[in-house]
Amino acid sequence: MKNIYGLIRRLGANSKYKGYFFTAEAVKISMGYQYKPLRITKDIYPCLARKYKSTPTNVEHDIRTLVNVCWEGNRRLLDEIAGYQLEDKPTNSEFIDMLAYYLREMEETSWLQFFENYLVLSQKVKNHIIPELLRPFVHGKSPKRGSGGTEKTSIFKLKI
Repeated sequence: MKNIYGLIRRLGANSKYKGYFFTAEAVKISMGYQYKPLRITKDIYPCLARKYKSTPTNVEHDIRTLVNVCWEGNRRLLDEIAGYQLEDKPTNSEFIDMLAYYLREMEETSWLQFFENYLVLSQKVKNHIIPELLRPFVHGKSPKRGSGGTEKTSIFKLKI
């Protein structure tokens, strides 16, 4: 939800609008059901109205108000989110879908970057750190024994 709220704020809206919370919840619902078609008037508005003790008509109006604020607030970012230059103000459904798709893409990109970084780090560990730890054994040298001769040390120099 933090990412959703942050994106809506970057578009120029804040929590003084009821539509801020409705839109964030609608985007969250849409992201959760990405492979199932959702009908905004039949599925999303009634669900939000029950949750926030409102009516579907009020939910629709409040989201529309938020779309207007974002349309006036940061049109360049809205075009970037859409992936093309918008000629007309998006409908509530289009707006929610654009935000959900954009956030899903950002999550997938960040996971891919995470795994790429993990693979690079794994390769560094494999090529550098592990050989350094195993060097005494590979070159026929055993770890030094403790002063009394009865203690054993591991390659990590921990007393066992």
